[in-house]
Amino acid sequence: MSLSNDEFFAELRMLVDAWCKRRSLRPLSRILGPYLAFNGMTDGWAELAKGLESIRAMDRHELVSSEHRAIDELLRAVDRAISR
Repeated sequence: MSLSNDEFFAELRMLVDAWCKRRSLRPLSRILGPYLAFNGMTDGWAELAKGLESIRAMDRHELVSSEHRAIDELLRAVDRAISR
């Protein structure tokens, strides 16, 4: 499935909201900077990818299974955005 930019950021906002509600500070600390500083350029997409990859690698224990799947899907979408 290919996500539009709107769908991508809606999914990312849902993750951020869920982590805020659970007070999952580690994943939040890795994604909020790249998310808030996103500039729409390749470097902005790359920073989002780094944040998501870091969450996947270091914070797996704080994620529920649907969040694992969402992060994988978001990373695929970032790869496609960078490859355009």
